[in-house]
Amino acid sequence: MGDEDLRIEILALFATEAERLLIQAERAEDAATLGDRLHAIKGLARNVGALRLKQVASSLETDCLAGPADLAPLRHAVMEAIDYLHSAPG
Repeated sequence: MGDEDLRIEILALFATEAERLLIQAERAEDAATLGDRLHAIKGLARNVGALRLKQVASSLETDCLAGPADLAPLRHAVMEAIDYLHSAPG
């Protein structure tokens, strides 16, 4: 896009939204809510090209229907994506 200010704004919005959705996923009290939050994370990740995060969220979205999910990989993938996007050259 060529606009550094826009890039920074998009990355900041991604980081904020990814963290918000992660917290909601961790606090979800039922599989439907968890699945919804994982689906939202998957879409958010796809929109910024965070393919590993998209893959983790997608896998957990499928697995959460079978029972409680371990969200540690999701937390790691969110933090990894945020760290990468903050360190990526403009």
